[in-house]
Amino acid sequence: MKTIKIGKIEIGEGYPAAIIAEGCDNHGGSLAKAKEMAHAAKEAGADIIKFQLHLPDEEMVKSEIEKVAADGIFKKWGSLYGFVEKFLLKPEEHAELKDYCEKIGIQYLCTPFSLKAAQLLNEMGAEGFKIGSGETEDLPMIEEVAKFGKPMMISTGMTTLEELDAAVNAVKAINPQLCLAHCISTYPIKALSTLKFGTIPYYQKRYGVPIGWSDHSAPEGIYDEELRRQIPEAEILAVALGSGATFIEKHFTLDRNADDGDSFFSHDPSTLKNLVKNVRHWEEALASRNEILKAEEWVRLWAKRSLVAAADIPVGAALSRAMFTSKRPGTGIRSKDYKSFLGRKTARAIQKGEMLRIEDFEK
Repeated sequence: MKTIKIGKIEIGEGYPAAIIAEGCDNHGGSLAKAKEMAHAAKEAGADIIKFQLHLPDEEMVKSEIEKVAADGIFKKWGSLYGFVEKFLLKPEEHAELKDYCEKIGIQYLCTPFSLKAAQLLNEMGAEGFKIGSGETEDLPMIEEVAKFGKPMMISTGMTTLEELDAAVNAVKAINPQLCLAHCISTYPIKALSTLKFGTIPYYQKRYGVPIGWSDHSAPEGIYDEELRRQIPEAEILAVALGSGATFIEKHFTLDRNADDGDSFFSHDPSTLKNLVKNVRHWEEALASRNEILKAEEWVRLWAKRSLVAAADIPVGAALSRAMFTSKRPGTGIRSKDYKSFLGRKTARAIQKGEMLRIEDFEK
């Protein structure tokens, strides 16, 4: 499928890139704050606000996750388990949040991190499902979610081509409503060379589904140490959209200084609004031209060519090719139209060097 539809949002060929504000757990476990985020994302111009539904004991083995995810950003909460437990929204809160998003006019989307979470989302009427990069090879879960018969978006970070083939084939065998999110699973991205935007057209050709970009770089863009310069986000967006990205997903927060795991590299309402503007401008810039641009009209007036008498032409003469040349400006009979005047008789005498006009010829 070249397009899919999540709720009222069309994603794919022929549509503007959908903007997804990834709210993740930046609400800090507060339903009120999550609603505020949804409203702010809507005001900034986002099409979709995405959150995450965590059921810690369905999602991970606590004793084992503490062995491998207790350092770095998770250390202050004990482990990934502690982080999730502190910042999650309960299923009933997600149901209320979904209703609120519908009320204010922004599409609610959610990533379930377990099959149980997906089942709960389906029961509350979720109109689509985002599958995170960590679950790309979780075929038992993916197959069950596909059976819901609703649109699915699968992130492709830290996933081999063989694993992605298996996931895509598993979904397509059950449910054709699929798109993929090209993703690099580093938080945040720190090198331009890791973006691999050539993946987008490659996946489009390989899988025949809409491909977007799920990004973890900061609003300021990327400081590339090898290039020794800051790569602005607008510049990166241009390459992503030029590669064919049909949606852009960016992390979103109300406060980039919030004490959580993602806010420091997330967009806030102001930078998200700017991102939306940049995307729309680049879409205009990358679009194929099929008409004269307004900015070209004045140049076109003086730069194009008109027919000009190459010698004195008497009244009643049948116009031949030898009687005219072409010169600027393009305010007379345009040189492209010369064949329609060949053989027509002049209605007046025309002097050498005069511009030919329609009224100079008999009707």
